[in-house]
Amino acid sequence: MAEPTELRAVIATKGVLRWRIVVRGRAAHSSKPQLGLNAITHMARVILAFENNHEQLARKPHPLLGPATCNVGVIHGGVQVNFVPDSCTIEVDRRLLPGETTAAVLAGYQRMLDELSSVHPTLDVTMEPPMVVDDALETAADSPPACLASQLLGEMGLNPNLAGVPFGSDASKLARCGIPSLIFGPGSIDRAHAAVEYVEIAQVVRALEFYRNFLLRFE
Repeated sequence: MAEPTELRAVIATKGVLRWRIVVRGRAAHSSKPQLGLNAITHMARVILAFENNHEQLARKPHPLLGPATCNVGVIHGGVQVNFVPDSCTIEVDRRLLPGETTAAVLAGYQRMLDELSSVHPTLDVTMEPPMVVDDALETAADSPPACLASQLLGEMGLNPNLAGVPFGSDASKLARCGIPSLIFGPGSIDRAHAAVEYVEIAQVVRALEFYRNFLLRFE
């Protein structure tokens, strides 16, 4: 993947898929937990299953993007400490590689949950429809825009090697319409959404030079 401070032409980005998973239990008083079914305990099993799946994702890296990744970023469960919780919800963020489809990825996680349910018959778990879906981007390295971008960067004394990045952009939407798309711009993703967010002026000037030359020479 591209170094965060380099001006690089990007031809590949990860997509994103976000959805909720809900586990249903049975409420009871905490003095008699055996009368209930703890949804948080069952959700812990679900989260561990995701962790095991993460290890499998790491074995199949994309040449520019590395492996697909998955993060359980939000969890809600329980009402108060002396109740056995009857519900627990997590929100999952899965970064997609080029070629992965939402349907196939969700089907894989559904199989994972089905297998877990076969081991724990009292597990009542449901995957909700996705909240966010955005495909990955992969523009051919030998496409005319990519070739010209690489050539111009070399002429400017910058790194001509085409790169991939783990975040997404509107370029993937243009690509879905059949427009070969690149990402190029100043600044570092490591500073995006940070308390102190900025772009070096020198990089803005260099990026302007690239944009101008690209527009003048692209046919």
